[in-house]
Amino acid sequence: MISSLAAHRLTTSAIRGRTSIIPLSQRLNALQITTRSSSAGIVVRRQREQQCDVLSTSIPPGIKTFSTRPQQTIQNNEALLYIPPNLKIDPKISIAPFAGLEKISPIPTGSISPSRDNQEKSSKTTEPPMETQAAIDNSNESANDYLENTEDEVDDDGEEAGVYYSLSNKPEPVYAIPLPQRLHAPILDFVSSSEAGTIHLSENVFGLDPIRTDILHRCVVYQRNKKRGRRNGGAKTKTIGEVSGSGKKMRNQKGGGVARAGHKRPAHWRGGAKAHGPKGSVQNYETKLNKKVRKLGLRMALSQKLKEGNLILVNSFSDVGTYKTKIIAEKMQSLAGIGGKYGTSAYILDHVEDQMDENGEVVVTSLDGCDIHLKVGCQNILRTKVTNQQNLNVYDILKHEKLVMSLSALEQVEQRYR
Repeated sequence: MISSLAAHRLTTSAIRGRTSIIPLSQRLNALQITTRSSSAGIVVRRQREQQCDVLSTSIPPGIKTFSTRPQQTIQNNEALLYIPPNLKIDPKISIAPFAGLEKISPIPTGSISPSRDNQEKSSKTTEPPMETQAAIDNSNESANDYLENTEDEVDDDGEEAGVYYSLSNKPEPVYAIPLPQRLHAPILDFVSSSEAGTIHLSENVFGLDPIRTDILHRCVVYQRNKKRGRRNGGAKTKTIGEVSGSGKKMRNQKGGGVARAGHKRPAHWRGGAKAHGPKGSVQNYETKLNKKVRKLGLRMALSQKLKEGNLILVNSFSDVGTYKTKIIAEKMQSLAGIGGKYGTSAYILDHVEDQMDENGEVVVTSLDGCDIHLKVGCQNILRTKVTNQQNLNVYDILKHEKLVMSLSALEQVEQRYR
């Protein structure tokens, strides 16, 4: 006779990585099977173990997986990545383990071959005696019915299956170009987005390594505090000495059954003063940061953009010759995927000065120190900011992904921070 523990094991089955409980009627049938013959119970348990071995061998050996399930063997030896259903990762983020990989269909059952251990285990099994064949048939039918019912229950629950990704098209990791080869940067043509030449950047401005994040943090805090001080400079509330109201004692000190009150201008009264409010120009939120540290932060931010490969040099923005947003947006998109709903953000620097014609009159070709066509055309392009090179700052460099500079702006920046 099989013990109660073995009978209880016959009532559970590991299907798709979880244990399901047999209904009461099927559990009684399983207990009747175990009381008939010990060999019948052994065959039922052995069949359950073999089916669980097939289910457990669902991951190829050497495969990269985030699951704790055992491995399997695939005939074509294709490198795959298995993501279990309980691991929820947003497929849009670039740091996902399957970013850039091709999603494949579920692995067919015929391509799965049992592992060496399972083959040895199956070869060692012996056939049961002939006198227990009837009990074995009954137990096999009950076990098969249970497995089918359990699979139906699992499918009805709506449980998601794992996903496989092919590692054959896995992109190679991108490494930073070492110095000084990194300083040889290409120059792109803004109209055709093709390479128009190369330039050797200044080592003092673009060649700092390693990048000190503490300097960048101090510059960002300094700039935000400075902006906060300017924005709230006019905010001012009245104190208890400035608000209108009599200083006469409102009521008797004692005997009224209420709190004592000296005058009618306390902060917790209606029409009273404002406690700890802004003080206008007297209160300043700005913090101090040395000029050398601010310049060092700009050089660090420029060197970081070059190291990331997000520094784009353009020969000139004036060649486009139009202020149409649609045309300039197409040029930005073909240049580096800038703008649009799903495009990257860009911080665009330019330096243009008004010129004189033959008659000595000023020809307006710039707006706020930038090309007038570029400045007007980029106003409705998402995630772009166009400014003159004199407004270059660490906060905007780190906020935007791409840094686009014209050669005229590059010349002025290297001259000022060299």
